[in-house]
Amino acid sequence: MNETGEAMKSASAKPVRLALANLGCKLNHAEGEAMKHLSAGAGFELVPFGEEADVYVVNSCTVTAEADREGRRLARRARRIGGPDARVVIAGCSAQANTERMLIPEADLLLGNREKLRLPDELARPRLRDEMPEVRVSPIEESPEIESVVLPQFGSRTRAYLKVQDGCNFSCSFCATTIARGASRSLDVDSCVEHADTLLSGGHEELVLTGIHLGAYGRDKKPRSTLSRLVSRLLGIERNFRLRLSSVEPGEFTRELIRVVAGEAYGAGSSNGGSYVCRHFHIPVQSGDDETLAAMNRNYTAARCASRFDEIAKKIDGACLGGDFIVGFPGESKEAFERTMEWVRESPLAYLHVFPYSPREGTAAIELSGQVSKTEQKARARSLQELGRRKWAAFVSSQTGRETDVLFESRRTEDGFLTGLSDNYIRVLASGPDEWIGRKVRMRLAPLPKKNGFARIAARSDALWGEFTP
Repeated sequence: MNETGEAMKSASAKPVRLALANLGCKLNHAEGEAMKHLSAGAGFELVPFGEEADVYVVNSCTVTAEADREGRRLARRARRIGGPDARVVIAGCSAQANTERMLIPEADLLLGNREKLRLPDELARPRLRDEMPEVRVSPIEESPEIESVVLPQFGSRTRAYLKVQDGCNFSCSFCATTIARGASRSLDVDSCVEHADTLLSGGHEELVLTGIHLGAYGRDKKPRSTLSRLVSRLLGIERNFRLRLSSVEPGEFTRELIRVVAGEAYGAGSSNGGSYVCRHFHIPVQSGDDETLAAMNRNYTAARCASRFDEIAKKIDGACLGGDFIVGFPGESKEAFERTMEWVRESPLAYLHVFPYSPREGTAAIELSGQVSKTEQKARARSLQELGRRKWAAFVSSQTGRETDVLFESRRTEDGFLTGLSDNYIRVLASGPDEWIGRKVRMRLAPLPKKNGFARIAARSDALWGEFTP
């Protein structure tokens, strides 16, 4: 145990119990795992968030007002569980970008995005009882380099999130990301390879590249690099694994990146010893209407975005394409929303993530005229979500009879079946041994059986059955 752990343990012979809850994006979850790893190394005993602990940490998200509310709700829940003697910490994006709204009496300490990755040291600092909650949030622009922690293993997850980029140089009118995360900065390629190799040595067979603005990877480095070059370097690691990209902006899904991922995608016959890129690409479209995109300060047109989607679908057989959409943006007319609906109908999108517009303090959109009522926002969200459900059911159905690798997870369903994800993001159920857990297994995809105890799951349209293929 180091000095930090000793300082926290001094009042008792028992280890200090720490519970941490992650909210938000994959990058936030990657940082949450880093916080856990550092805390365990400092002598803390990690316990589930719902259990009694000495310290509760909420690794918060501020992408929407609802995300901020969820962070406050978890802090209040922690206070109820832990009682008056527990220490409650709100860390991360909400504390960084929305400090005043997170100053609730149930919290003892707010940590910014720089401070949270020094969690054990921050907890060891003396508490200032005359200032509750205490705020330790430094300006994010004072962080010129990306902060990253080498993890030997990514918790209990079968797939590991690899943080390679942070921050964003865009100025989308609706987004508070730059306020919370600062400018774009990248982890150098050699360090990315080192972190990846360490996680793969820990037994993971899938790495998910994460970042706030992943497609901007390498632009800040000298010499300049690109996401496509990073993908090629990572696939050069002599291990059998699959690489999945998290969200990539439409403007960053370049023809070079399409060429690289198409050549290294599952089933493309790449020569990397069994390693490949997953056929799953999430692209935040936000709207299918050009006027709305311009008001959002997005750097593409709906037609350009559609062209990229069509090119990916054409060059990568079985590709699963997903997208984010904001509905009810200020000034979005009913006709503009219908253009988005039509854009989605005509696109090769397989699934949608739909968000009603959420005003964020400090953003340009909050000052725009033509605010759409909450009732209308919800109605538009329901319409687009229903279209998304139909698109997903059609995509899942189109993959029946095909073979792919399924990475099975550590938990089984209530019926005792294994569950995992195909490389192209389909939930797959199967009957198999525990030895398959955490491993990629070749499966032929089939409809879920409709008898022999399968009645409850057979009605699902979002999953398929896996038949083992030796």
